[in-house]
Amino acid sequence: MDNDRRPPPYRPGRSGKPLSSLSQSLSFHASPQSFLGTDDAQNVPNFVRAKILNRDVTVISSYRHCREILEATEGDSTLELLAAQDGSPVSPNAFTAGPAYRELMADFFPAPNLLLLDAPDHSPIREKWNAHMADVSERIPLLVRDCVKQHMEGWNAGSTIDLYEYMKDLSWEILLAIFLGLTPGDDSKYSTFVSLQEDLLRGQFSLFPVSVRVPFWRSARSRGLSARAKLQTFLRDEVATPTRGCPFSQEGEALSDTDRAANALLFTSSIAVKSLASLLTASLLNLYLYPHCEPSLAAQIRSQGPDQGGALLRSILRETERLSPPVVGIMRQVEQDIRLGATNLSDPSESFVVPAGWDVWLYFVGAARDESVYPQANRMMPERFLPPAQPEPGFAFGAGEKKCLGEGTVRAVVEIVASVMLDEGWELAGAIDPPGVRGWLGWTDKVSLEQMAKDLKQLPAQRPREPLRLQLRRG
Repeated sequence: MDNDRRPPPYRPGRSGKPLSSLSQSLSFHASPQSFLGTDDAQNVPNFVRAKILNRDVTVISSYRHCREILEATEGDSTLELLAAQDGSPVSPNAFTAGPAYRELMADFFPAPNLLLLDAPDHSPIREKWNAHMADVSERIPLLVRDCVKQHMEGWNAGSTIDLYEYMKDLSWEILLAIFLGLTPGDDSKYSTFVSLQEDLLRGQFSLFPVSVRVPFWRSARSRGLSARAKLQTFLRDEVATPTRGCPFSQEGEALSDTDRAANALLFTSSIAVKSLASLLTASLLNLYLYPHCEPSLAAQIRSQGPDQGGALLRSILRETERLSPPVVGIMRQVEQDIRLGATNLSDPSESFVVPAGWDVWLYFVGAARDESVYPQANRMMPERFLPPAQPEPGFAFGAGEKKCLGEGTVRAVVEIVASVMLDEGWELAGAIDPPGVRGWLGWTDKVSLEQMAKDLKQLPAQRPREPLRLQLRRG
């Protein structure tokens, strides 16, 4: 057997036979939570070996291992659970994003794409993007607040809503306003753009990954690729002649129009919208309906001064990020044989090897509920992130030098949406009954993985499988 493809010396893992591989891929696509929960030979906690999408994969759900792998891109020699096979520090490019994502992303989000870059190309481009997005974040509060207020003018007190769908509509409005200066009233531009992005997403996540076009039928992938081409043309035109006042469109930047147009395809994607809607949904459910306090967290924030109330709101939002990250995890390809320690690297008998050429899939949902890191890890604790406490952050935005570029923007948006609802007197009323949704939120800490899989969709972003029907009220 080729040295680079040898099985790692820990538990035999699942079968690599073609039919088994297809079954594993379908199972993972349907629900990562359920897939990881069906392992009947879990001899090594927090690690599952599998064959998914014809790739050799080690799925990792240990907080410390996930963080060290993400920070290893910085060449950190102080890592305690991670080393090259000979015990030396791993190289800065031991875990690469480009090869891991290229097969799944490149056709739909082509270069220049920051997500697909690794060292040494990534750092100088990332610095330019960091500066650009920092400026965007500073310029969006008034725009987002106005956008949210205008959107909520269409809400009717007493009406029953599907909260996730409401947040998805709002997320489209916010992201297209920030990155393109588009509003729902812009003729057919807005609705056409949304429709094309949704076609792209269906093509990207199609279980029939072949582009087929015949007179009366086109595969989802074919429609997705066609949508991408139209979106690229649209974005090039928008960046070349930007809407006045659009925060993302700034003159005199080091970034080229080509860079901004290509990356705006991802920033305004249906994946980005669904992720923002997921985080907004979980945050508002905690704010208004968290069952283990009286009065509600929203009422407590309203009764406090700006400083104390603001601190509690931010703690609730950070805890929501930890428990309910929109994206369940990320992928990296292993470029050299690496050794992972179960508890440390000093005892070779307690460590094992993942060979070069394999993928590691970092499962953030499990990692952020690691009981060795967080007391009562599966339970929502609104005060967990109140100063002066400094718990480890969750993985909603990843970690390390490839942390999500939109972290500051997304956090600003979520806080503004929550603040406007509080200021404008909006309330949510109703019951959240599905056990898996309550487990997702951390309201019930003893929920099986199978139940969470039943009640949640996890790809491309986590959200309730069935509509959450809640009543809008206004005080």
